Amino acid sequence: MSEYEKTQWHPPFCAAIKLELKANKKDLSFDSERTLNTKPIQMDLLVIKKQKDVKIKNEIGRIFLQHNIFEYKSPEDELGIDEYFKTLAYACLYKANAENEDAIRSSEITISLIREGMTRTLINWFKNNSCIVTEEYPGIFYISGEKVLFPTQLIISSRLKIDEHQWLKALTRKMDETTAKSLVSSARVLTEKDDRDNADSVLHLAMIENEAIFNKLKEVPEMNEALIKLMKPELDAAKASARQEGIAEGKAEGATELATVVKLLKSGSMVQTLLDKGYNPDIVKSANELLTEIS
Repeated sequence: MSEYEKTQWHPPFCAAIKLELKANKKDLSFDSERTLNTKPIQMDLLVIKKQKDVKIKNEIGRIFLQHNIFEYKSPEDELGIDEYFKTLAYACLYKANAENEDAIRSSEITISLIREGMTRTLINWFKNNSCIVTEEYPGIFYISGEKVLFPTQLIISSRLKIDEHQWLKALTRKMDETTAKSLVSSARVLTEKDDRDNADSVLHLAMIENEAIFNKLKEVPEMNEALIKLMKPELDAAKASARQEGIAEGKAEGATELATVVKLLKSGSMVQTLLDKGYNPDIVKSANELLTEIS
């Protein structure tokens, strides 16, 4: 599988983190695209800035200081020793590229490393280098010691409690039916637009990566109805765009393909990837233009 064909996990991850921390969203700002040098360094980092003296309710944010750097690894990517040092390097560049001298203090930075599966290699490296590894909460390990430059937490999402961290745990290829039902139900009750948009991103990734489970859910009337309602804004927009492009409203196949392309683009798929997979170029163009207009 080439690099551009891989599932884009980072945008849904950013959405999931925002949902995890939505109780404090007025106290936080999110920066998912940051240039760390005069020559851009390509990376999938999320920086969350926190207001001073604010306590974060979610366990993931208990370690937060003013500048909190997240490195997320998808299920197919490793999180090892070198990845840890790359994140350290990014944190140092983030501090060094502040507008004024020492404007970002090292004492105000934290690092969070996130992966679904346990990373024994990295944990053993920490322990072998006189670091203290403590599971502060289920699935959330604090790393401390003289060799730790910034307060650091290692989050293993498969070990997190489902009732407190369902959004982050939804970034998986191993979802069961009970979890899928809970995810759909939780998405339905969200009322604020930004929360609904973030849930939409997470849900679409979950549906793509756990297709069999969600196909089974569609056989349950109430779940199928819920999925249809969640998808309705996209379907309505797709149908409208289809009509504008001269695709007859009665041609359900064309409208369905447009809805599918809209969903894939919102989930992080690249335009060229969809074209290479054989999707109609006019439909891909329409879907891309539609998302540009409504973003």
